[in-house]
Amino acid sequence: MKKLATLVFLFFVSIGIAQNRDISINESINTNTAVKVTSMSYKVDSVKELENIDWNEVKTIFETNKADEVIKLSFGIDLKKSENKKVSIAGKFSVEGKSENIDDLINKSKKGINGLIKIYKQY
Repeated sequence: MKKLATLVFLFFVSIGIAQNRDISINESINTNTAVKVTSMSYKVDSVKELENIDWNEVKTIFETNKADEVIKLSFGIDLKKSENKKVSIAGKFSVEGKSENIDDLINKSKKGINGLIKIYKQY
């Protein structure tokens, strides 16, 4: 009985000591993480959605990237056949380049979107 009481006592003492021990894990965790966005894709089902893209928001998405990182912007439209249209229209295009040239990529994207809109208006 004395042995059992001694073992129980030692068990609780060891648990108590383990609970009071401070463990510092701050050194082992890297809190300096960087997020990099390398591509973005828009797929819409109306022309108005393409016309209302906020280009400043697109630009801010890629702000954290380094200047020499390659990014890709993709845009697509998938219009189903409607009462006043004769055909269904689906189209997609992508532009790719370095983060430092985001303004050029946005200008190319705008031209491509205008092309998709022109195709839609023809049919």
